[in-house]
Amino acid sequence: MKLGALGDVLRTTPLLTALKKKYPGSRITWIVEAAHADILSGNPLIDDLRSYSEKTPASLKNEVFDWAINLDKEKEALDCFEAARAPKRSGFGRDSAGKLCAADSLSDYAYRLGIDDELKFRLNKKTYQEISFEQVGLKFAMEDYLFSADEESVRHVDVFFASRGIDLHATGGPVIGLNTGSGYRFAGKKLPVTTYADLVRKFYDRVNARVLLLGGKDEIERNVQIETLSGRPVINTGSHTIRQFAAIVKHCDVVLSGDTTAMHIAIAMKVPVIAHFASTCAPEIELYGRGAKIVSSISCAPCYKRICPIDEQCMKDMSSEEIFSAAKPYLAKNAVRR
Repeated sequence: MKLGALGDVLRTTPLLTALKKKYPGSRITWIVEAAHADILSGNPLIDDLRSYSEKTPASLKNEVFDWAINLDKEKEALDCFEAARAPKRSGFGRDSAGKLCAADSLSDYAYRLGIDDELKFRLNKKTYQEISFEQVGLKFAMEDYLFSADEESVRHVDVFFASRGIDLHATGGPVIGLNTGSGYRFAGKKLPVTTYADLVRKFYDRVNARVLLLGGKDEIERNVQIETLSGRPVINTGSHTIRQFAAIVKHCDVVLSGDTTAMHIAIAMKVPVIAHFASTCAPEIELYGRGAKIVSSISCAPCYKRICPIDEQCMKDMSSEEIFSAAKPYLAKNAVRR
């Protein structure tokens, strides 16, 4: 049981590889939010993918599993976990009073991360993968994300670029993906428009880069502003499905992003990521040696606040020069692709 959010679902997929390796004859059922089911559809290690509905907990009572694993703290996931009939139970559950708890001792650390800010914000050095693997008694061995862009999405993206006279397969400068949005769950994840515009100029002027402005529906207007303010030619990619977005990201030599879905998509596509952090915890993100982290030194970070009381000063303080410099080594490493 891992219902959401989309990035969290993606970074849970490495666990499938480890489970199937240890239990090669196993059959894995995964319950996920309907909105995120596409990210798991076609995954060869999931035998039964189910989109959550209000009927899901009741349906689980009619089945018997050997092992129930819940890595989600939301009510819907906890309802499913409580309903699932299984002698072995791992992850998060409810105590006798109905409150969230660790289902067994292996999840004590993961549970404490949710209630102890000092542990989560200052002391923890474990990645999400290390933590989730511990919850099921396994050791993380750098198992990668399991996700790919399907052939139809790849063709869609090729047509999209071709219709605009763009050939990213041709010899040319590096392709940079600037992800300019962040969703609305937490503040302190996206840089100011002026910083993105400055990054466009730096990549275009200094390394002759082709810059893709990445995002979704919420970033359409923002990306137009960045394009105008930068005064340089950019490729505004617009809004696409998640797999089409992954196909676009796959064209990039480097992606620059906050702690967002786009960051996780880039990790899954094995594209180097320069990820900036302020409101969320950088140690929990595993980049697999493909990228670098830029972490705000502001005293109030991380905070996990939805609304920032100081107008996201952490993002205003982020240096475009530092971000550009962090990306340069990965451009050199990936030049052989072209």
